[in-house]
Amino acid sequence: MAYPKYTRPKYTIGFCPEDVEECPNHPDLYLLRDAAADERGAIADYLECAANHPCVAEVFLDVVEDEMQHYAETMRLISSLDPVQADMLREQDLDFLTMGRANMSKWEYDMPQNEAEDVQVTPPSKKNLPAVRCLTKALQGELQAINKYQRYMNKAEDADVREHFCELMNEEKEHVAEFTAALFRLTHEPLPEEQD
Repeated sequence: MAYPKYTRPKYTIGFCPEDVEECPNHPDLYLLRDAAADERGAIADYLECAANHPCVAEVFLDVVEDEMQHYAETMRLISSLDPVQADMLREQDLDFLTMGRANMSKWEYDMPQNEAEDVQVTPPSKKNLPAVRCLTKALQGELQAINKYQRYMNKAEDADVREHFCELMNEEKEHVAEFTAALFRLTHEPLPEEQD
C-alpha cells in the first residue's frame, strides 16, 4: 500500500511485519517516544541551569551527558522498530541515531585523549538557550503527536481514516528528525560513546 506523501523502499526492520511497514505500529514505540521526549526536556532544563548557575554547572553538565547518551540510545531503539523514522533520520544525516550507526562525518567531535577521561559537555551559549528551549518543546510535541496519531490509527475503523492517521504520523517523523538535527547543532551533540 503506497501513501501519497511518503513512499519508501520495501524492507522490514525489527518487529514491523511487512503489512504495516508503512505505518509502524509496535507497542513499544509509545514508550520509547515518551522516553525520548522526557530526555530532551531534561537536557534543555539542565543546560539552562548550568548556564544560569555557574557554581553548580559541573553537576548539571555531568547529568546532561548521561541524558544525551540516553536520547541517542532511545532513538536507535525507535529507529529499529520504526523504519519510517529511521529513513527520516538518515535524510537529516543522523545515521548514528539508527541501529546502523553510520555516517558520523558531518557530526565529528573530538574524542577524549584518555579513554578513562570523562566526556565533557559543551553547553550552548546563553544567547542560544531560548532556541534550545523552543526546539525542545517542538520536538517533544512532535513525539507526542506521533503517539497520538498511532493510537488514533489503531482505533479507526475506516481504512481511509487509518491511512490519514498513518500519513500524519509519518510526516511528524520528518519533523522529529529536523528538530533533532537543529538541536544537535546548538547542543554540540552527539557525544562520543562512553567506554565500557
